[in-house]
Amino acid sequence: MLCIITFIVLACRMTLKHDHRLFGDAFAEALERYFERTLLGTVKVRAIDKAISVPVFLEQAYVFFEAGIFGARCVLIAARENAASPANLAKHVSLVRSAVDAIVIFATPSLSAHNRSRLIARGVAFVVPGNQLYIPDLAMDLRERFRAPKPRNVERLSPAAQAVLFHYVLRPGEFAATPSAIAKQLRYAPMSVGRAFDALDAAGLAKTRKRGKERQISFSADRRELMDAARPLLRSPVRSFKHVRGPRPTPGLKLAGESALAKLTDLTPPKTETFAVAARNWKAIAESFEFKEVDEFEGSFTVETWSYDPAGLSDGPSVDPLSLYEQFRDHRDERVSMAAQRLLANAI
Repeated sequence: MLCIITFIVLACRMTLKHDHRLFGDAFAEALERYFERTLLGTVKVRAIDKAISVPVFLEQAYVFFEAGIFGARCVLIAARENAASPANLAKHVSLVRSAVDAIVIFATPSLSAHNRSRLIARGVAFVVPGNQLYIPDLAMDLRERFRAPKPRNVERLSPAAQAVLFHYVLRPGEFAATPSAIAKQLRYAPMSVGRAFDALDAAGLAKTRKRGKERQISFSADRRELMDAARPLLRSPVRSFKHVRGPRPTPGLKLAGESALAKLTDLTPPKTETFAVAARNWKAIAESFEFKEVDEFEGSFTVETWSYDPAGLSDGPSVDPLSLYEQFRDHRDERVSMAAQRLLANAI
């Protein structure tokens, strides 16, 4: 997915104005080092000479840079003077997002715990080079360099932890045990997979250890026993349903919902087909396929947005069977729930 990620850099609250050079090569290099260390990949940050299509007051308030992260074009914005309050900053982020149709991220040399909480509460993504990174739309969440104690109880697995578990159960012979290797397959950031390791360890579903520079995870239980133990912690990956009018999106999207369940079992297929996409990719995919959202009875097919990327767990035309099982295991239609049970039995 091509997206534009915007970083708004908060300067320290000083009475003197910031010189543009303060956010030049040194700051770009600091961002590069931090991204490369946390994302385990090369990231280059460069100044942008051409104008960005944002309101004039934002052009006057910020300096623009660009970078590439996981194949996405990123636009970084540095504050020329004292930055706005978190509330006003959230409004600026919204304006930038509307102008560039992109993920917008706020970055700062330092950030207090209070302001960090206020930004998270407002849904503002942020980065502090060398210390903090919070980009929920890209499944990235790395807080203070010091970590909170590992939770003793886990009520629900995070989407990333569930994806890692399903990846192992579906492909035990191909399972890669390190965050960097799993991240490539599941289309997550390595640090998100690392946090998934923490959750699976805390839930008693896996054990982790450090070997060399990277952590490794291992599952000791039989796959069926593992699914039985994890069942209270699992959830449907579906976030929302989009009723769509447009060209049929195959082979670009995975068949999902009852359409996929019918393809993988003897369930009668529904009249309207359903497909699945990662929630964070929906807007770009809708534009790419020229999808138009309509009322339920006017759509030619349905698109489910998922909390993790369905393509990461399936190499075939349909979504993976474990995610389908979680979606339909408690369905009110007994025929559907029984088909989900048969699907699970065939999968493991």
